[in-house]
Amino acid sequence: DEGDEGVQIVAPDEYDQIFGDGSDIPELPDDSAVSPTQAECIKKFNDALDAVKIACCGTCREEGFHIKLKNSGECGRCHADKRDTKLWSDGNNVNPSNQRPECLKNLTDMEEMLIARVKPVMQVRWTRG
Repeated sequence: DEGDEGVQIVAPDEYDQIFGDGSDIPELPDDSAVSPTQAECIKKFNDALDAVKIACCGTCREEGFHIKLKNSGECGRCHADKRDTKLWSDGNNVNPSNQRPECLKNLTDMEEMLIARVKPVMQVRWTRG
């Protein structure tokens, strides 16, 4: 009865006649395709990836996974530079990263990597045989 609590009447979906209602799809087994040991390794790997952070020097604006920042927020090279105007700072006009066109300001890391100018260098060796 329509007035009963918890009863919902749903109109038939017109696409069920064409594509089916899903009753013909078999139930997937509860067994995982990976063993518990493999699942633990995958979890550890994903946790390690989540722990990776990109550091950015506040002076030279260098970014990377390998940069170790000092307490001042500077990389080792900038921290060791004792000049009044540090060599790789904005004050020395060597850091063009502050002038970004408006269309490039909200790019994701992946988009930045895709449009970055890259000069690949490789060594080619010829061998006989």
